Amino acid sequence: MKRLLILLIVISSFMYGAKEKKGQRYYLQRCGKCHGSGKMWGNVATQAEWKSFFTTDIKDLKDFHQDNPKVLKYLNSEEFKKEKGRMYRFLQEFASDSESIPSCNN
Repeated sequence: MKRLLILLIVISSFMYGAKEKKGQRYYLQRCGKCHGSGKMWGNVATQAEWKSFFTTDIKDLKDFHQDNPKVLKYLNSEEFKKEKGRMYRFLQEFASDSESIPSCNN
């Protein structure tokens, strides 16, 4: 029973990390061209600030990108609706007030 519990903990930690990696990939594909790597741009906001950007129907995020029609089209797309949860999780992980410190291979 103890081994099963340890196995479940290990598997769940890998699954959580996989979601962050996928969020990182979404961020790099969609945002990296203008904002650079997530390690650079992700830590310019606190976890509360990222939460604000990704809630309230992403109004703050849209306001921030109001001069970029291509980004606004993406933010209004079904694709963004599918990707935003994982992207948000990734940005939360590297927010300026998080305990995570990016490494060279993140």
